[in-house]
Amino acid sequence: MSEEATGGPSLIKLGKLANGRQFDKLEELWPEALESGDYTWRELLPIAGQVGRQGAVDRADGLMDSLVGRVQEKGGPPAALDAARGAAAQLPTGSGVRTLVRRLYAATATDFPDLDSLLELLLTKDRPLDQGVALMDLYLQLRPGSYAVDRSQLVPGVVETLLADRGVLTVRYDDRKVDYGPTTIGRLSPRGVDFFPALVLYDPARLRGLVKEDPVAFVNLALDSNREERLAYRDLKGWVTDLLGEKGWKDWWVEAKAALKRDPLIGLGAGSQPQLRRLRQADRYEDRLRREFDHRKDPQDKLLKVAGYLDEIVREERQKGAGQPADPELLQYLGNGAAKAAVAVLKDRPALALAGLALHAEIAARGVDVATPNPRAAAQVLAKVGDPGQLVEALPETLVMRVLSYLQTAMPADWGKVWSAVLMRAGRRLCDAVTRGLLEGGQEEALAAALRQAVLRPTASPDLVCWMWRSRFTSGAGGRFLERQTALPVPLIADAMLSLLDSVGRLYGMSMEEKHLKTLETARQTISAQASKPLLDLLESASRDEALRLKRVIEGNGGLAPAHRTQLLGFLRARHADLFVEVTREWEDQKAIYSTENGVRKQQSALRHIIEEEIPLVAKQIGEAASFGDLSENAEYTAALEKRDQLASTAKRLENELNQARVISIDVAASDFVNVGTRVTVRNEGTGAEEIYTFLGPWDTDTENRVLNYQAPLAQAFMGARIGTTVAYGEGEDRRTWTILAVESALD
Repeated sequence: MSEEATGGPSLIKLGKLANGRQFDKLEELWPEALESGDYTWRELLPIAGQVGRQGAVDRADGLMDSLVGRVQEKGGPPAALDAARGAAAQLPTGSGVRTLVRRLYAATATDFPDLDSLLELLLTKDRPLDQGVALMDLYLQLRPGSYAVDRSQLVPGVVETLLADRGVLTVRYDDRKVDYGPTTIGRLSPRGVDFFPALVLYDPARLRGLVKEDPVAFVNLALDSNREERLAYRDLKGWVTDLLGEKGWKDWWVEAKAALKRDPLIGLGAGSQPQLRRLRQADRYEDRLRREFDHRKDPQDKLLKVAGYLDEIVREERQKGAGQPADPELLQYLGNGAAKAAVAVLKDRPALALAGLALHAEIAARGVDVATPNPRAAAQVLAKVGDPGQLVEALPETLVMRVLSYLQTAMPADWGKVWSAVLMRAGRRLCDAVTRGLLEGGQEEALAAALRQAVLRPTASPDLVCWMWRSRFTSGAGGRFLERQTALPVPLIADAMLSLLDSVGRLYGMSMEEKHLKTLETARQTISAQASKPLLDLLESASRDEALRLKRVIEGNGGLAPAHRTQLLGFLRARHADLFVEVTREWEDQKAIYSTENGVRKQQSALRHIIEEEIPLVAKQIGEAASFGDLSENAEYTAALEKRDQLASTAKRLENELNQARVISIDVAASDFVNVGTRVTVRNEGTGAEEIYTFLGPWDTDTENRVLNYQAPLAQAFMGARIGTTVAYGEGEDRRTWTILAVESALD
C-alpha cells in the first residue's frame, strides 16, 4: 500500500527502516503509521520486534508501548492485553513490555484473587517474558472450580485450590489429588465449564436438571465433548440412567427420541439403539423423510416409510397426549405418493396396491387434503388378489394390519371373512392382532370357523394352532372365547398340537430347512409353556384307553423334545404302569449277544489261544527283531509291533463280546413264536418247497445248513412271527416270502 494512497508510510518502508537500523526515521514515522489506521497491531508488531532483534531493545520497548497504548484506546484493556501478549513473543527481554503486561493483567483479571502474588512469581526477569505470559494465561484458565485434562490420568480433573505465592495448583481426579507447579502445570489442558465428562463426575446435579429440562441441549453438550461429534446409544443410556434411574431412562428416551429426531443439527441413526451425530448443515426431519421416500425405488419400501411415519405420529400422540404435531405438507405428499404407488403396482402386485390404498385412506382420515379415496376400490383390488390369505405372503405384517383395518371400514359386510382367511396363514404376532380384532368386531362365528379348520389341518395354520393352545388356558378374551366353543375341546386342540409337532419335526428331519426349524421351536415352546401343566392335566384325566392312545402318540412323535417326551411318558407311567409292561424281545436287546453254550466255548477258546500262544509268540519276535539294531529301518521290528497291536485289539473285542454273552435258555427257545434259539419249518412261496431255518447266535452260524445268526437282516425278518404268518424279505426281483409251518426249540 503506497503512502500516496493511504496518507501514511507503507509497511515495506517501515520494515526497511527497521532492517537498516534507521531507528530515528522509524520513530518519526511510527505515530503516523499508528494514526493512519491502515495497519493492525499484528502487522506492526513484527517491525517493532525487528528493532529489538537488531539490539535496540529500549527503542523497541518504546515502539511497542505506543502501539499497545493505541490498541487500548480503541479496544480497551482486553484487546490491549492480546497485543501485549504478541509484544512479549516479539521481545521476551523487554522490561517495558514486562511492565505493560503486568498492568494489563491487573486491569483485566480483577476477579482473580491473589493476582499480584502470581504476577510476582511468574513475570520475573529470570524467566523469558513469553514463557511467563503463557504460564500466566494457563493459571488464569485453571481457577479453582474449573476443569482440566492430564493425559496421564484416566479421568478429567477439577481444580480445587491455588497457592498463588508458590504457584501450587491442586487438582482432584475423582478420588485422588495431584499438585502442579510452574514447571509441571504445562501437562494440564484447561476445559470449559461445559466439559461433559467432567460434569458427569463432579456436577451431576447440573446435568440432572439439564437432562430433564432440555434433552436436546443435554445431547448437544455430550456431542461437544467428543472430537468426532458422535455419541453411542449405550453411552447416552448409561449417563441418563445414572442420573434418572432405569425407569427414568425409559420415560426420558421416549420423549427425547422424538425431539432429537426433529432437531435439524442432530442426526439420529436407524435401529433400536441408534448412534447420534452432529450434522454439518441444518436438515429438517421432514425434509429428510421426504428425501428418503423419494429415493426408495421399490414401491413396498416407499409404503413402509409412510407406515413408519404414521406409526411414529400415533405413538407420540399416545405418549404425550397431543403429541408432536405432524407436518401437514409432508402428510399430503406421502398420502398422494402412496396412492400413486398403488396405481403403479395394481396390475402386478395387487396386494401391495391395497396397502397403498390403505395408507392413503389413513392419511385422508386425518383431515389432510389429499386426493379423495374411492370407496369401491377396496373390493375391486381385493378381487385381483384372489385368496385374501395371500396377503400374509405378499406383505410385511405392518402393511397387512393396515390393509385389514382399511377393509374393515371399506367392506363392512364382508371384512370378517377376509380377516379369517388371513388368520389361517398368519404368524404369531399377527394371530394375536387378528383374533383380537375379530372378537372386538363381533365376528365370533367367522373366528370359530377358522379355528375349527385349523385343528383339522394344523400344518397349514401352525401359528394359529399354537395361539389356540396358549390362549385356551388364559383368562383373556381369547381364553374365554375358546372355553365356550364346545366343538373345540382341549383334547382336540392337544391332538392338533401333537400332530403339528410330529409333522414339522419329520419335515425338518428330512429337509433341515430353517423355516421348519422355526416352526418346530415355536411349537415346542408353546406346548411346554406353564411347565407343561395343561398337557399334564390332560394326561391326568385320561381314561386307560385314551392314555394308551396318547402314549403311542407321544412315543412316536417326531417333534417332541427328548426331555419333554421323557417327562410326559414318566407322568403316564406313574398313573398307568401296566401300559409300560412289554413282552421281552431278545432279538432287540442291543446290550446282549445270545449264543449256545458251545458257541460261547468256541469264543473263549479263541480268546485263550490269542492270549496264551499268539501274543507271547509275537512278543518273542519283537525282542529278536530289536536285537538287530537301528529300529528306525527295521522292517521285522515294525511288522511285529503291528501284529502285536492287532492281536491286542482282537483280544479286547472278544473279551467285550464275551462279557455281553447270554446263553440261550430253554425257555426262550421253547417260545411259540420265532425267537433266538428256535428252529422254523417254512414253505417257500416262490418255489413251494419246505425249508428249515435255525436261528442261533453269531458264534453258532452255519449258513450251508441254514443255521443263521439271529442278528442278520434275514433272521430279523422272521423274529416274532408265529405259525401261519407270512414273512417277506428283500426288494424288487429279490423279494422272497415264506409261510411259517412250525416253530420248535433248536436246543433239543
